[in-house]
Amino acid sequence: MSGFAGILHIDGTPADRALIERLTEFQKFRGPDGQNVWVDGSVAFGHTLLKISPESELERQPLSLDGQTWIVADCRVDARLTLITELEKCGQHALAGSPDAELILRAYTVWGGDCVHRLLGDYSFAIWDGLRGRLFCARDQMGVKPFFYAHIGSRLIFSNTLACVRRHPAVSNDLNDLAIADFLLFDMIQERGATSFRDIQRLPAAHTLTCTEGKVSTSRYWTLRVSEAIAHEDQRECVDQFR
Repeated sequence: MSGFAGILHIDGTPADRALIERLTEFQKFRGPDGQNVWVDGSVAFGHTLLKISPESELERQPLSLDGQTWIVADCRVDARLTLITELEKCGQHALAGSPDAELILRAYTVWGGDCVHRLLGDYSFAIWDGLRGRLFCARDQMGVKPFFYAHIGSRLIFSNTLACVRRHPAVSNDLNDLAIADFLLFDMIQERGATSFRDIQRLPAAHTLTCTEGKVSTSRYWTLRVSEAIAHEDQRECVDQFR
């Protein structure tokens, strides 16, 4: 599982390169095959790479195709051929050997935030859209890949590792007493998106996070459809309907 971290200063003040380097170095255990950072004004991304497929041999993150839109991700894209076919119809070419993160970035380039409706697989990613001044993040439908963030004042800190977010100096060690009580009583945290730490949130599965014009918002993009209960007097009819 690759590691990533990001910092966005919503007020436009410069991001600290040394800080993003430390946050990235902390996640080296997740990605021993490559370590890079990118900083541009108020935005900073860091990534540690774990090569898990032939396509990832060519991977390098943070990744940009035009110098304006950048991605960091921990992802495994399913149905690659279907996605590549759809992208090629929209003018994207030579994608057969492209790393999964590149496919996601190209999907965002073509469909914007609606790209999540075209993606299958396990993924957690953040995209900085320099042309629109927008940060766009997403987590896969089942929540296989984690995504944690802290919105503190004019700073947004995020990572796929909770302990990495905690290492940012603006993030306190204060505990979320209600979340801990939930865990002790019910073996789970009842509040969607809460963690054991007051300052840190977990992006729920099948949700996106967007920061634009100084506002941070989350939105659900997919819901599991549950069919009506099957009820027949003869159990064999239930089997037939299921098949």
